[in-house]
Amino acid sequence: MFLMDVQRPQVDQVRAFLTDPAHGAAQFRLLPVLRARVTGVNGRETNLESYEDVRARGSLSREYTITYRDKLEANETVIDGHFWNGPSADPEVSIETGIRDRFKIGVGDSIRFDILGKVVTARVSNVREVDWKDSRNGGFMFVFRPGVLDSAPQTFIAPLKGPDGVEPRARFQHDLVAQFPNVTVIDFHEILATIQDVMSKVTLAITVVGALVLFSGALILVGAVAMTKFQRVYEAAVFKTLGASTRSIAKMLLFEYGVLGLLSGAVGSLGAVVLTWGVSRYALDIPWRLFATEHLAGVGVTAVLVAVIGVVSSLDVLRNKPLLTLRAE
Repeated sequence: MFLMDVQRPQVDQVRAFLTDPAHGAAQFRLLPVLRARVTGVNGRETNLESYEDVRARGSLSREYTITYRDKLEANETVIDGHFWNGPSADPEVSIETGIRDRFKIGVGDSIRFDILGKVVTARVSNVREVDWKDSRNGGFMFVFRPGVLDSAPQTFIAPLKGPDGVEPRARFQHDLVAQFPNVTVIDFHEILATIQDVMSKVTLAITVVGALVLFSGALILVGAVAMTKFQRVYEAAVFKTLGASTRSIAKMLLFEYGVLGLLSGAVGSLGAVVLTWGVSRYALDIPWRLFATEHLAGVGVTAVLVAVIGVVSSLDVLRNKPLLTLRAE
């Protein structure tokens, strides 16, 4: 995948270059982009009169890459308000759910932007949810309605799928730069391959550490059961004397260790939720999502694992004869 930065006067020439079958490019789009900063918000829950007020909100004051278009992408869904149809002279903007959730900005609020020195106040007409996993369609935090920014100074980016193979890709990039020297071309194939290699190593390291922690936890659980083994043997002997069957005692142990595992899994899952939320919110400043299914599955697996280990480690408790145990006591 290539990413190009194209100046406006060259859009038609670059489009003709890419559509030429000899160059092997496919699935490309030229997207207009501009740089902007939020300098004020006038809303029902959030009112920021100056840029200093915006800076106090943290990442809302950073520089954003914005665009304008009259349709949604395949990885976008409107969850509040209505998306526009066609251009308009009245400034309207669509915001991503992360902006709404973090800064309490909603439909009907007004946001003041500084776009290349020009102040534009746009009304929020809808809120979009972007599937960031679908990298083919990208995503923007702010999308404007066409009509207001059409004539503003802008550049165009063109995500495209280049030819396969190292030599064809290098030839395509050489021909493009040779014909358009001021066009910036980034080959994401090598970048993504490097990122994938790094992430695979990080994943392997986390997996190894997690396996060691799980193994250590199992050993600690076995040791804890062994330390209280005599007490449990005595309790089982008393229960058997009172008429309890081995199956009933096994069910009691299974329930006891199952509850213990359930509490352990719940505490661990809650700690993971709090930690990931804090890292996403304050360290990485990225949207945070709760994957409830994975957390519930982890709690369930922990409960089953602890119950099985506890019962297996307590087999001697079930096998001992009550009379011998009571005599020894």
